[in-house]
Amino acid sequence: MKSLLLVFSTVLHTTLPTPTNDLITNHLEQGNAALSSSDFSGAISHYRSCLSLDPQHRHCLINYASALVDSTADSADEHLKSQNVHEAIQTLRRALRLRPDDGDAAFNLAVLLQDTSRSETTTAEAASLYRISVEASAKSGDHRWDAWANLAAAQQELGNFLGRYGAHAAYERAIVYLERITKEHRSYIDEVLHSDRAADIEWDEERYDEVSSELWHLNLYLSKLYYGLGTVLSELSPQDCLRLMNQDTLLIDAVVGQEDEEQAKRVCHKNAVNAMRMAVDLDGNNMVAEHMLKSMLGDSEEDGEENQKRASNEFVSALFDDFADTFDEKLQALHYKVPSLIGEAAFWLLQQGGRSTYRSVLDAGCGTGLAGRFLKPLVNGTLVGVDLSTKMLEVARRCTLVEGCGLKEAMRGDEDIADEEPSGEEEEPSAEDDRSSIPLYNHLISLDLETATLDEVYAGYIDPPADVKEGFELIVAADVLVYFGDLQKVLTNFANLSAESNQERDAFLIFSCERVEEEHAPSKGWKLQNSGRYAHSKSYVVKTAKEAGFRLVGYEEIVPRMEKGEEVQGHLFQFAYGLDDSWDGEEVGDIGEVVFMDIIDENGQVIREEL
Repeated sequence: MKSLLLVFSTVLHTTLPTPTNDLITNHLEQGNAALSSSDFSGAISHYRSCLSLDPQHRHCLINYASALVDSTADSADEHLKSQNVHEAIQTLRRALRLRPDDGDAAFNLAVLLQDTSRSETTTAEAASLYRISVEASAKSGDHRWDAWANLAAAQQELGNFLGRYGAHAAYERAIVYLERITKEHRSYIDEVLHSDRAADIEWDEERYDEVSSELWHLNLYLSKLYYGLGTVLSELSPQDCLRLMNQDTLLIDAVVGQEDEEQAKRVCHKNAVNAMRMAVDLDGNNMVAEHMLKSMLGDSEEDGEENQKRASNEFVSALFDDFADTFDEKLQALHYKVPSLIGEAAFWLLQQGGRSTYRSVLDAGCGTGLAGRFLKPLVNGTLVGVDLSTKMLEVARRCTLVEGCGLKEAMRGDEDIADEEPSGEEEEPSAEDDRSSIPLYNHLISLDLETATLDEVYAGYIDPPADVKEGFELIVAADVLVYFGDLQKVLTNFANLSAESNQERDAFLIFSCERVEEEHAPSKGWKLQNSGRYAHSKSYVVKTAKEAGFRLVGYEEIVPRMEKGEEVQGHLFQFAYGLDDSWDGEEVGDIGEVVFMDIIDENGQVIREEL
């Protein structure tokens, strides 16, 4: 939802000229014509000529910024793209300094800023810019649903749910304004197909196809808006629900004068479920909304338990494809700890076994490679990543020994780069830059963890080691099993993918889960939470893992991340594969500096330097 409309195709190309002379008008019109036909260099040239004659011309400023961005949108030259985006941002800031209430400039600037960075500071500025846009559109009577939608997504990301410009009110207004447009489209279709006048209306197939296509696309947007509204309502506290019940709302079925917090929360839940149903009805392929609807319904439907045993592949793919590019940044803001905890546990297991490295490691559900950064120094062989989301794998594929997969962000901290001035010059490569050409993962592939075989895992792997078919010495799953309820199939398959343990070398499995206390756990040992993630009891996990052939060698209660300012309760499991039951689990050690001190010897091999 947070990415709704935040794409360059929605950046406005304002076409209402207010010329000061014929020459300016000519350049503006020719620039607009060139931009419409994707002649970006021609458009840029004409807009620059316009601005040389009138540096404050509103429409030339706004459209010049659009042309700059569009001209390099598909370019592989990241340096040029960065330069153009920076100039576009500065151009729009200039337009806003001249006219602080310019809704079009504010909307476009917000889109560009969020595409450049999703830091909290940038998101807050974007929200303030979207507010300028919706206020400007209200004054003109335009009521732009897209500006309201983007404001809602930004405010939701910031945790600002209530108030006139909060996420809830913004989603409601976006839905109401977009519903008006879809109603017009449906009225046209009904008139030409079903009305008493249908036989007398001249059939225009081109117009009918155009309206039908537009309606289909608008319904997809509506589905996302209803999903956003449903998630906001589900996240409201009882106190906030009570506040909402006593405010003017457009879509809430509430009891005026409500004074009971728990009753207000039930009303929020009811409306959240209705919003999710609308999201699913409008777009049958909105798997994220479908999964969240199931989590809200719990076991209330007859077929609920069977359908809730795990999140569907379609849900997981859609969820993580949607925010792959901002995944690392968002988790950093949540103080996400699981990748480092996985690395510490993996290092501890090596120490306990008297080994220095693993020969083969599977990062199951690797995502963008955050755990891989901590695993690579421990591998003297093959590091393989598997994930359902192809877009997450694309991000992981760009990771090298010194870049990406959390390393770059960790070094830069929370620095906001939206307004950084590109240097204009390429830096001289250092000796360490050779490491930037060495991939972090040896192999990455998209597979279902419940059914993947070793042959499938290694499919497409060029020149794999001779012993790869023996199975993995270590399998890790960092916050992956929160999308599985019943763990029997996935743990059994992890056993199938594991190397056989022997007296010299054990094979290990490390994974995290969200925790439900034994006294609160359903009889089946797991529950689907309102967040859409699963939580598991310790006894259930240990029992299911044992049935799959694993023995517990280490356990730790953890806080994987923060959520809405509160600690998420989790646990970290370390299992060995095989029958030897002589291991006594101890406290997990700390690999500390080892994680980022991997270096390359003269033969190109990864070695570790421990401080």
